[in-house]
Amino acid sequence: MEYFIMTQDRQLDEHMVLFDGLKSATRTLEVPREREQEIKDFTVVYVDGKDKVIPDLIDRPVVFISDSLKKVIEMYDDDALFKCAVLAHPVEEVQKTYWLLLVDRLECLSDLTEYDPWGRPKRIVIDRKLARGHGVFRIAGIDDQRLVISLDIAESILRRDLWGIDLEPLQTKEDEDI
Repeated sequence: MEYFIMTQDRQLDEHMVLFDGLKSATRTLEVPREREQEIKDFTVVYVDGKDKVIPDLIDRPVVFISDSLKKVIEMYDDDALFKCAVLAHPVEEVQKTYWLLLVDRLECLSDLTEYDPWGRPKRIVIDRKLARGHGVFRIAGIDDQRLVISLDIAESILRRDLWGIDLEPLQTKEDEDI
């Protein structure tokens, strides 16, 4: 199985809606599955900005995905956990249903992963044996909040009219056992 890093298209950054109260967020705030009970099942999130866009994947300040992207992930990952968030833009009189994606970290780094002198990964390699059966996750052991998705999810995204998503292939450890 192949894996991809899924991020929001950075070319949209200047055209994105702004999240009231979090306008300066430059990193993704990580929300693991263990915090499920702390988060309401339904939340209204106010956004701001005139003539701004809302892509199918928003990865800052937290990971919000459109209803269409949620359906794709659900097809391939039974363990995916979502909380409803209505993005409300009072000035533009628009409301859109999005989903907060709660994702755990998975111990799946291969021993072939290479690090820079400061301990940051410069080449991420996934051990396919450890990642098998997981559709969407974050990588444990590194300071990286980006989402990793399986080939099945990536192909399904590309077959649909989803936009604002970048996919970057990850290297995987080749094993005879896989």
